[in-house]
Amino acid sequence: MDRRDTMAQGRQQNNGSRQRCAQSAAAKAPAEPPKAVCAQLEQMNRKLAAASAEILRYQTRLFACERQMAALRQENAQLEAACEQARQEAECASAHAEQLRQELARHAEAVRPVPVAAHTPPQPEPSAAQSQRPEPEAEQPPQPGPEAPQPAQPDWKPQTRLEHLSVELMNWFDDMMGA
Repeated sequence: MDRRDTMAQGRQQNNGSRQRCAQSAAAKAPAEPPKAVCAQLEQMNRKLAAASAEILRYQTRLFACERQMAALRQENAQLEAACEQARQEAECASAHAEQLRQELARHAEAVRPVPVAAHTPPQPEPSAAQSQRPEPEAEQPPQPGPEAPQPAQPDWKPQTRLEHLSVELMNWFDDMMGA
């Protein structure tokens, strides 16, 4: 073989090695993705960004709602405390009213009604000169007939203004407790 043949063979081998290296390098190099895949990835990235923004808005709303709920819980606790205090005050007032009613009842029992006749002032005894004179007959007022009935007179009067007020208070408490 001559030298030319040997050189031609060497070239062929060299070219084959180059081709194999090029193929190997091409296999190792990342292939460029097609344009359709790139467009889909871009669209998915936009959807992901929109979803992230929506999640952030919902988290912000949730945080605001949690603050409102905390404020409402605090207000509810204050209202419950006020209701409990009002209930206790009402029970106390009811017990006090019952105690006053009982005291007024005892006081009313202690103040006995006095007949009206007992309230007339005592008449001075007539002197000897007055007792000898005959008294002129006083005209009798006309007696009402059956067509004009007389109003009923109470058979007793309270002796003092305090007794009168205690009776009025007793009637008022009876009305209040009955209502």
